[in-house]
Amino acid sequence: MRTWLSSMLAVALSASPAYALGTVMVAGGGSEGDIGDTSSWSYRLYARLIEAGDVNGDGQITVAIIASSNQSEFIPQYFEWLGATDAFNVIVPTRNAANNSAIVDRVRGADAVFIKGGDQGVYYDLWNGTRLEDNIRYVAETLSGGVGGTSAGAMSQSQYALAGSQDLVSLDVLTDAQTRYLDDTDGGSGIHTDFLGFIANTVIDSHFNDRGRLARLLGVMAKASADNAQPGILGIGLSDQTGLAVRNSQAEVIGVGSVSFLQQTPQTVVQRPAGAPLYMTNVRADMLTEGWRFNLQDKTIVSAPAGTEAVTYAGDSPANRTALSIRGDSTRSERFYALKTTYAPQSYALVPAVQRPFILNAIGINDSQNADNRGPIQETVWRALYDYPSYSGILMSAGGLISRSADNPDLLSFSRAGGSAPEAASVILDGKLVSAKGLSPYVSTADSGDGSLRAAALVNLRVHVLGQTNTWGTFYNSRTHTLQP
Repeated sequence: MRTWLSSMLAVALSASPAYALGTVMVAGGGSEGDIGDTSSWSYRLYARLIEAGDVNGDGQITVAIIASSNQSEFIPQYFEWLGATDAFNVIVPTRNAANNSAIVDRVRGADAVFIKGGDQGVYYDLWNGTRLEDNIRYVAETLSGGVGGTSAGAMSQSQYALAGSQDLVSLDVLTDAQTRYLDDTDGGSGIHTDFLGFIANTVIDSHFNDRGRLARLLGVMAKASADNAQPGILGIGLSDQTGLAVRNSQAEVIGVGSVSFLQQTPQTVVQRPAGAPLYMTNVRADMLTEGWRFNLQDKTIVSAPAGTEAVTYAGDSPANRTALSIRGDSTRSERFYALKTTYAPQSYALVPAVQRPFILNAIGINDSQNADNRGPIQETVWRALYDYPSYSGILMSAGGLISRSADNPDLLSFSRAGGSAPEAASVILDGKLVSAKGLSPYVSTADSGDGSLRAAALVNLRVHVLGQTNTWGTFYNSRTHTLQP
């Protein structure tokens, strides 16, 4: 394993940093552990915010906790339990307050800054370009103190921050690549590059698996790249009770679930037609669990935890046979996949097809973006690919249709299912290039309660968002894992 890791995954730890900061700590959201619970995810992660100690030389370790609305004393008390000398809330509900030295200058004297969850769009509108932001920058950039936050506070740390105060969900970009929910409520872009931005060249999304935000993050990445003529943006999806401790561009995954790192490859093609689904192919996805390290500057894996397994492609499936059609709004159509997953409130399991025809070497879930189950569905399909990493995972939405003909039964085409719903693109999770896998040692937040579901780590998965066959002419060959015109 040591030899494999050094040859396949390791990069030099001496890589030059992209920024001169202290620790940047970001969490995907979810409830913190209780004070005194040293087994909790937040105990392991939040302590990293104050690991530099007394950076301003006043003999104390002080943490400023910032929010836009009244807060309890739990988080200040939590940081004091973790080792801070003093921790205090700073409530900044207006732009006037954000420029009021009597309210916000206490931040300047802190050794670390933690931004609570809420609405990052509100934070942007209230705090951008203010005395408060200057004080946060002073702690992070001049003192090299800790900075970070949870949920909206984490999303505010990325250079390309989704902060338009719109309720964007994955289905929005799967039906309309230029959906208005990608815009700000003021009519401009909802992706801002002039806020805190301490984690360079990234866009961060929180509650990633818990709210099924894979397609949402891809849509945000596509828009951010188009807005800024920058295809090299790294998307980071933080699951609940999971986060990153970043130091000198080295990011360590800590927590219960996984962190997904998404990046375009030389083969990526992106189309963002107005009023039609996002089209995005050959995106590399690395889903990593606690103990993995990732270089944000080089966008490469640094190291893997013990127990990581190397993966070799098992080979193409036999040729498929006969025509079929699968409607995304029909769970009954899931019988056309070789395997489907069960998810909460049921235990995690893989259910094999009981009749032919079906798509060989495919794991599928229909109506995958429904509001009630999209989180558990996303988590379980990653877990299923851990069990069958050479398979294709297929996530269909209501409004989508996958079909194949008897003449070319290996080629899947993508179109509209008909009815009143607009066309919804399908998400293909292609496991052919997966080179390593692992499981979190902790039970997933999406588990049914019996401990059967843990977050999966997968290295070098490929993600395709496919629809609009008649427009772009792309088919997915489910046997060879290739895109074909």
